[in-house]
Amino acid sequence: MSEALRPYVWRGLTPEMVSCLALAAIDGHGVAGGAPVTRRDVRIGVLVDFLEGCRWRSLTAGAVSRQLVTALDTWRHESQWLEIELRWLLDGDG
Repeated sequence: MSEALRPYVWRGLTPEMVSCLALAAIDGHGVAGGAPVTRRDVRIGVLVDFLEGCRWRSLTAGAVSRQLVTALDTWRHESQWLEIELRWLLDGDG
């Protein structure tokens, strides 16, 4: 992901653009083929919220990349638990 940010003056990009570039790198699309992440991808909001909550422009590209991956992993983990808890609640009603 940090390689995807390096060709850009990434500190001047919006949180949305950094999030799209990061997700393209995570998904294996890279920047050469454009960012195939759609605006409706819920992960963009997750990463934008994270970036807006920290001083990411003062970090290195590598540090931002690690933080974004961690934020995405945390969100996935929390989403999975939410789904499990919802199933437990629904199963308890039947």
